[in-house]
Amino acid sequence: MWTDSGFQANDWKLVQQIRNPWGQVPVTAGGKSLHGRARKYMDELLSLQEAADTRSRRHHYVPKAYLRQWSFDGKRVWALDTVTGVVKPLGLTKVCVEENFYRVVGPDGAAHNRVELLFGVVDTELRRVQTLFNRLEDPEELQFDDLIALGVTMAVQRMRTLQERRLHQQYNAWHVAQDPGGVASWDDPANPHLAAGFHTKLLFSAMWDAADVLTTRQIEVWHDPEGRFMTCDAPVFVPFRRNISPSLLDAPYVVWPVSPYRVVALSNNLVGEKAVIRPATGKLVSMVRDGVEQGRERMIFASEKQRERLPRTKKFRRRTQARIRCSQRTPRGEYIKPPGCCVELSQVFAAGPDVALCDQGLHNPAPDMWSYK
Repeated sequence: MWTDSGFQANDWKLVQQIRNPWGQVPVTAGGKSLHGRARKYMDELLSLQEAADTRSRRHHYVPKAYLRQWSFDGKRVWALDTVTGVVKPLGLTKVCVEENFYRVVGPDGAAHNRVELLFGVVDTELRRVQTLFNRLEDPEELQFDDLIALGVTMAVQRMRTLQERRLHQQYNAWHVAQDPGGVASWDDPANPHLAAGFHTKLLFSAMWDAADVLTTRQIEVWHDPEGRFMTCDAPVFVPFRRNISPSLLDAPYVVWPVSPYRVVALSNNLVGEKAVIRPATGKLVSMVRDGVEQGRERMIFASEKQRERLPRTKKFRRRTQARIRCSQRTPRGEYIKPPGCCVELSQVFAAGPDVALCDQGLHNPAPDMWSYK
């Protein structure tokens, strides 16, 4: 691990040494350095960009195969709708799905659903990785390709959700208010597929960089023989700290429940092992439960054994929202002379967007952000 206070070589200081169990650098250089399964994965995605359109219009932003781990009959899952408070079994084909969610406009100006074909590749790999870690007994059996696949899978699943699109719409509304003539709005009644286009492009352009952050973390597998883990419609989440979401770099854990019995948690506490399988204490189970309740967009899912523990009587008035702050210092600590400032975009657990900026006359109000709360 390293810390730096600038860009000069003599400013770097070695603070800790940890064995690399993988035998090679666990990053893809933003997708530029791929081999093995990762290269095949990318090649399959690229091959589908010019494929024939698909008629599929109902697009799942959380795969059916993923949620099947919580299903009691392979077709339905117990679900809590945190808006209505209703708990009932729902068909896997009817949850976490939106009509034309990934329908975008191509270079020829025609709308198409080929992105759904790309997610067919994504979902196949997600299912493989989910099964691998749900059954993992000996961490030494993991291959370097499995580490990269886990990072990519978690990165894509975190970015592809309805919640992520809503948050980007909040951020976009703020940027448009600051520069109405220079920033394109995602909200254009004449182009109903514009938001999907921006979201999809952002997702596939950022997936490898996001994965590179995750693959440098320690894999922990939390095992609960009682099967108490739940999940939600934003199943890869960063637990809030005092209602504020830390960045991926700073978060103690990035959490992904893979079944009622297993959670994959990527930790900042490197120990030099491929993976650490830990028994799930009550504290860890509570951490996941709180993370699911706070990190969900609308739906929470539980197994048959845990359905009575779904928080049906709880009032869910808050969820993940955009948080915007400004500071006189950059993230590296460099001072910015007034009237300049550095704007930080993050996330908060709140009833609506949380915007508190300086009064130097640099920022315009952005009331449209609250249209997506």
